[in-house]
Amino acid sequence: MKRSIRLALAGVILLAGILLFVFLSGLRSTPLPTNPPRPLPEVETITARKGELTVEIPAQGVIEPVTVTRASAEVEGVVVAVSPDFKAGAAFKKGEVLLEIDPSDYQSAVAQAESAVADAKLQLADEEMRALQAERDWKRLAAPGQKPSDLVLRVPHLEAAKARVKASAAAHERAKKDLDRTKLRAPYDGRIRSKLADLGTRVGKGQPLAEFYATSLLEVRLPVPRQDASFLKGDGEIIELRENGGTRTWTATVDRTEGEIRRDDRTIVIVARIAGGSEGGPLPGQFIETSIPGRVVPGILRVPRRAFASSDRVLVVAPDQTLTTRPVKILRTEREDVLVSSGLEDGEQLCVTALAAVIEGMEVKVVSRDGKAVLAPPVAP
Repeated sequence: MKRSIRLALAGVILLAGILLFVFLSGLRSTPLPTNPPRPLPEVETITARKGELTVEIPAQGVIEPVTVTRASAEVEGVVVAVSPDFKAGAAFKKGEVLLEIDPSDYQSAVAQAESAVADAKLQLADEEMRALQAERDWKRLAAPGQKPSDLVLRVPHLEAAKARVKASAAAHERAKKDLDRTKLRAPYDGRIRSKLADLGTRVGKGQPLAEFYATSLLEVRLPVPRQDASFLKGDGEIIELRENGGTRTWTATVDRTEGEIRRDDRTIVIVARIAGGSEGGPLPGQFIETSIPGRVVPGILRVPRRAFASSDRVLVVAPDQTLTTRPVKILRTEREDVLVSSGLEDGEQLCVTALAAVIEGMEVKVVSRDGKAVLAPPVAP
């Protein structure tokens, strides 16, 4: 009896569970199919604008003097005097005596040369009188129509006497020059870079005495990339030099190019000159930077590097908000921008947002144009 009751109870429970499942299944609703909107990449764009562009070529260099002299002794002897300005860094004036070598031996040589000149002139005067007397004797003793030889008239003797006068005069001039060379005179206004001899030093002919430079004119060598050289206007261009890390500026004039491409970095060196000697002017060894204004090029677009999908293809956003890549012709590459000469039209929108992947024709959402937010169109009710 008890077993049959349990079986009946189990059957009732199972049947109730089946009925409950059927009832709940009837209450479940089938979800309607939906089509959620795809999320579009949000991008920023800028408007491409053509116009005339003056190419600015950045360059850096070091100020150096145009004229540097390494003075050497032209005579030998002991240094007996030096100028108070004969020291490293000191300035001097043109014609100032910077150093003097003992002149006593050269003064003696000048005196001997003067004596030799006097003797030669005396011999020439004596020979002229002998030649005159020989001519008179020949006229008095010679037969009619007979011509005298040069030797009879003492012509060779006279020529030799004249040559001795010239030679002694030349020796006298050389002795005076040697005496003058005992003094090292400044050839221009300048500044001592280093002194290589001092008081009491015995120097030989050709031995270095000092190194100095002219302060009236300085120059700076400015290496520029080879491809930028075609934009240069030429010599005579005025440029502004800026002190590296400072606020001072100076005016310089482009003087020339060095006329060859450097082997180490494939650049062309532009040389600019600066008037020196003024207070507050640049000093040799000073590092400067500048921008050399180049030619004006019409119809150029300045495109940020961010707008490039590859080295020569630009990201363009079409009016229908699709993204394409466009090949362009690059005129020049700068630090932040690229100058494009063809391949883009004025007014086109360029994408400047970095995208993880670029698919030709993909849809995008422009949220900013030329730095201004783009308002979304109102949603239709």
